[in-house]
Amino acid sequence: MTRAGWRLLWSLLRRRPRPLLAVAGLVVVLAAPTTLTGIAVAHALEDGFFAHRAGTGLLWVCLLVQVRLLGTVAGRLLFPPLVRVVEPLRDELVTAVVTAGLRRAVQQDARVPGTAVRQAVDEVEQARMLVASVLRNAHATGSVAVGAVIGLGLLDPAILLVELPCLAAAAVGYRLLVRAVLRRQRRCLLAEEDLADHVAAAFAARRDVAAFAAHDAAAAPVLERVERARVAARDLRRADAIHVGVVGVGVDLGLILLLVLAPVLIGRGRLGTGDLVAAVYYVMFALGPALRFLVYGGADWLAELLGLMTRLSDAVTGAPPPARTGPSPAGRRPAVVAESVGYAYAKDAAPVLDDVDFTVPFGTHVAVVGPSGAGKSTLAALLCGVRRPDRGTVRIGGAPPAPGSATLVLAPQEPYVFAGTVRENLAYLAPAAADATLRRAADAFGLHRLGLDQRLGAGGAGLSAGERQLLTLARTYLSAAAVVVLDEATSHLDPDAEHRAELLMRRRGGTLIVIAHRISSAARADRVLLVDEGGVVAAPHHELLDRSPRYRQLVGLWEPAAEGVPHERR
Repeated sequence: MTRAGWRLLWSLLRRRPRPLLAVAGLVVVLAAPTTLTGIAVAHALEDGFFAHRAGTGLLWVCLLVQVRLLGTVAGRLLFPPLVRVVEPLRDELVTAVVTAGLRRAVQQDARVPGTAVRQAVDEVEQARMLVASVLRNAHATGSVAVGAVIGLGLLDPAILLVELPCLAAAAVGYRLLVRAVLRRQRRCLLAEEDLADHVAAAFAARRDVAAFAAHDAAAAPVLERVERARVAARDLRRADAIHVGVVGVGVDLGLILLLVLAPVLIGRGRLGTGDLVAAVYYVMFALGPALRFLVYGGADWLAELLGLMTRLSDAVTGAPPPARTGPSPAGRRPAVVAESVGYAYAKDAAPVLDDVDFTVPFGTHVAVVGPSGAGKSTLAALLCGVRRPDRGTVRIGGAPPAPGSATLVLAPQEPYVFAGTVRENLAYLAPAAADATLRRAADAFGLHRLGLDQRLGAGGAGLSAGERQLLTLARTYLSAAAVVVLDEATSHLDPDAEHRAELLMRRRGGTLIVIAHRISSAARADRVLLVDEGGVVAAPHHELLDRSPRYRQLVGLWEPAAEGVPHERR
């Protein structure tokens, strides 16, 4: 159950071998203060105070103080390599989780759920803090334990024969403890994520809840998840009972056996009284606190960390693979085919599109028209794979459309211009294009004043709305996609600029589908798709004028405004 979590954690940690080796090496360095402390205690008592030589005893005590001070200073060496491990790990986790969440939302036509937001914000930050805590405290615990074991071996190897079996038994109990805590931790985590999803869904539907006075119906599933999360958290806390037994075997039993063995070792001259005190120090004040921390704090932290990493691994690996990008396959001439397509925004809502059938052969220029709210942009989303039909199929070249596919590119009404140079924006879909090609495309779309090296702010700050659309159109023009969809991508352009942009798009070759902002786009197209009352009628412009009263009505609304063309509302 935790292998995926281990794999993800190790794949992130092993990318920084030098800081990890530095952390591991410091275990040996910081073990020295613990070992030297016990030896100093033994000599201070055996060679000093018990022998009535106070000066010698005080000298060893002073040495003990110096050792502890040096250990404290040396402990600060841990933090620089620890930071170089933990902070990049958090950044890589955020990138992986956000990428997977967005990919899942886009390719599965799903809203980014509360779970994805919680994973990217809360769970990744928890993982960062837990990795830091586990590494820091495991390092401290390990150095103290190593120092204590070395010290006991220096006093008398026979003591190790007593203590090591107790520590081994405690290690077995610790593993069982971690497994028990991990199972309950995972149930608790899944319950909290389920609660986050239902809370997010209820909040998103708050207007409908208020409109239909459905407060109780909306609250019921949320309260049910709250109770599940409470029970899971309670069961997690009940695992604390196992802690006591593990500590008892590792520390208390070891101390009892040491005291039983002490008279034999002292009687044979193998151990002095001061050595016995040092041995008790190693067991009670070094191994004891280390094991107690490992059991009471470390087990919970490790189980929580593995639970989080396993859950994040599920989220990252469970996302759909990215759509293929790159040039279109040579020689492909994909047709756009819709068969019996139906789509509604909700299960109980009237369909926006119902039993829609049409075929757009490769190389055709198509205009999509219809009254405001008829479903033109919804149809564009279905054609581009941004949404998936409830019924029927949409295929481009025989395959379902996918966002990011090299076969198709969408230019939306709200243009996307990212922070960077004009060159970077233009070449985003054509990274191999030469500067001369980029310059010609920019000039063709009327972007004469923009230099390729000119830097743009996020969202195209400093450009007009029309210039942002022209930049997006030029970028689309440069792509190798066989099918181009313009979803009112010329809404901020005047009629002449719109005409010029559509003409350039048509001359580039391939299929052009225009969600018309003005009826003049329909007159220029080879075919028109009239979207109205859930259906789609496909025919050339002149045929629709003869066959469709609705189309004649739409055309008639525009013809009187030949000079100042009005903007059709969506």
